[in-house]
Amino acid sequence: MAWKEVTAEELAKTLGANVAEVREKQRLVKVIVKTRKEKDLSQAALAKKLGISQARVAQIESGIGTAKVTFDVLFNMLVALGLDYKVVTKKAA
Repeated sequence: MAWKEVTAEELAKTLGANVAEVREKQRLVKVIVKTRKEKDLSQAALAKKLGISQARVAQIESGIGTAKVTFDVLFNMLVALGLDYKVVTKKAA
């Protein structure tokens, strides 16, 4: 089966996940990849800081299984890269 790009909506539907959650996780992954590259940090170096394998970092950064990656994991990656984060809630429209 050939790889194809899928939208957040398609991914969420396929996995039975919340589309807003998938979108936010994808956004955080983009921030992680951009920041890691800006800091000239390899996936292996980031993995070592996190106590996980380089393969796991590559998997997360590729977006494979994004819906199943927990926010805890993504937040830990942000912290390891020296970033702060905050969670903001708002009423749904």
